[in-house]
Amino acid sequence: MTKRDVPLDWVHAPRQERSQKTLEKLLDAAEELIREGGLDAVTVPAVVARAESSVGSFYARFPDKGALLETLHERACNQTIWTFERALDPSLWEGRSLESILEAMVTFAVRTFGSRRSIMTAFHRALGHESVYAARRARNGVELAKLASTLFEQHRARIGHPAFEDAIPMALRVLTATLEQRNGFMASGVAEVDVPDEVLERELVRMLLAYLDVRAER
Repeated sequence: MTKRDVPLDWVHAPRQERSQKTLEKLLDAAEELIREGGLDAVTVPAVVARAESSVGSFYARFPDKGALLETLHERACNQTIWTFERALDPSLWEGRSLESILEAMVTFAVRTFGSRRSIMTAFHRALGHESVYAARRARNGVELAKLASTLFEQHRARIGHPAFEDAIPMALRVLTATLEQRNGFMASGVAEVDVPDEVLERELVRMLLAYLDVRAER
C-alpha cells in the first residue's frame, strides 16, 4: 500500500435541518463565487442569484457581507476538524510506517492548501484583522495537534525528539506556515517563488522526519 492508497479527501459539512437549507445554499454560493472570481466577486446580488434565493432571505440571516464571510469561515474551520478527524483516525493507519503516514499527511496538506487557496486567501484578506478569526484558527490548531499526537503515539518509540508533546504541535505549525506562505506567494502572481508540489512534498517530509528525529525501525 502506498501513501496514495489511503482515501484522504476534504469532508464537507453535514447538511443541516430543512430550515437551514437556505443558509447552506447562500454559503455554498459565496464559496463558489470566491473560487471563480476571488473576494471581490462576492456581492449580495451575486450571492442571492447564485443561491437562487432573495435579498430578503440574505438579510434575514446576515446583516452584511462581513457576517456572511464570518459564517463561511466558521463552517470551513468545522470542515477542517471533520476532515482531519477522519484523515487521522488511527484505525486508518494500522500497519503503516511512520514515514508513510507523514508522506500521506504532507501530500494531503499540500493538495488541500492548493485546492482551497482562493478561499483561504479571501478569508485572510477579509478577516485577518479580526480577533475571532485568529481564535478560530488557534482552536483548529489545538484540535489538529491533539489528533496528530494521538495518531503518532503508537510510533512514539521511534520519535527521538526530547519533548514529544511540544514537537507534534510545532511540526504542524511549520507545515501550516510553509503552505500559507506558499499561498501568499501564489496570490502575488510571481511565478518564480513557487515550488512544484513534488519537490515541496518531498522536502517537507525530509524536514519533519529530521525535526522529529525519527529513528530507523529495528
